[in-house]
Amino acid sequence: MIKKKRIYLIILLGLLFVPLLSNVLLQRRIFSDLENRYLTSTVKIDKNLLKSGVLAERLEAFVQDQFPLRENLINLKSDLEVLLDKKENNGIYFGKGGYLFGKPKIYQETIYKKNLAALVALSNESSLPIGIFIVPPSQLVLTENLPKYYTPLKEEKYYEEIMKTLKPTGAPHGIEVLSPHREEGIYFRTDHHWTQRGAYEGYKALMVSMDLQPVRFSSYEPVLVEGFQGTFYSKFRGNIAGSELFIYYEAEAADLKVYYPATEVMEDRIIFEERLSTRDKYAAYLNGNDPLIEIRNEDALYDEKVLVLKDSNANAMSPFLVDTFKEVHYLDLRYFNLPLSDYLEENGFDRVLCIYGMDSVGEDENLMKLAK
Repeated sequence: MIKKKRIYLIILLGLLFVPLLSNVLLQRRIFSDLENRYLTSTVKIDKNLLKSGVLAERLEAFVQDQFPLRENLINLKSDLEVLLDKKENNGIYFGKGGYLFGKPKIYQETIYKKNLAALVALSNESSLPIGIFIVPPSQLVLTENLPKYYTPLKEEKYYEEIMKTLKPTGAPHGIEVLSPHREEGIYFRTDHHWTQRGAYEGYKALMVSMDLQPVRFSSYEPVLVEGFQGTFYSKFRGNIAGSELFIYYEAEAADLKVYYPATEVMEDRIIFEERLSTRDKYAAYLNGNDPLIEIRNEDALYDEKVLVLKDSNANAMSPFLVDTFKEVHYLDLRYFNLPLSDYLEENGFDRVLCIYGMDSVGEDENLMKLAK
């Protein structure tokens, strides 16, 4: 028994020694682009940390983060689990056609109900036309791509309850809107967002619900960018899941004035092509999330000033919205803490659009600001 313990100790010390040696001989890895986090690159030896047990935790994190060929081993582990038909990996499921799906969620009832009530209150109490589109998660639309053991019954109930509650507002039913186009690449395979192709169908349904004419999709040309690996992939990993094309659509260049009040930056574009060479290619839309973005297009279809209350799902819709309305304010309540009622009163909008993913309704407490 003592001999076995000694062998295990030697193996353990050897595993610890490998990353320690590589840390001396090789360049330390500081940041993981794929995981979007800083890696443990140093460990300070301190007797107080040793007594508390914190040192052991930090050493473990260091070994995991600095182990040689770490990325390859993580990918190999994921591929083996797919081949062994494991149901999920880090909360992500591998479906047919290489689609990845997030684990079904159970929302905290208090937050979910208050957010839904806030959406209804905004629609009932505003003197402006209110348009609402709630983007369903991919598992509620791409049902034929789900693995056989995946049953998002609870999420279906959430979405149907949301649609039933919002029916008096005229909000389009997202599953009914998107399902006929499920074969047209409306969701990313490796990311939690819909694609710009999917966002167009949501945009068109939203315009029709407000008796407005949508811009024609045929006016936009596709641009293909290889090597996209989204948020689902960063958790699932592996070579079997692989990467996919990131396809965005652009029309003939418009004379845009795009202002970012938080940084006082003025731009003339809403597609930031330099972001397409980074891990987060979705951030090419509007350069990512910002508290407030003000966009003017003098050649837009309607001479209207519109407020868009949104999460990141609305970013892929921006090329269509800025060609539809003369002035669009993109407001993200996650980063905006002034009273919404004051902002509405000060700016004289013609209408308000609310574009959120279902998870925002279920989880994001900032949506309660809609009723204030």
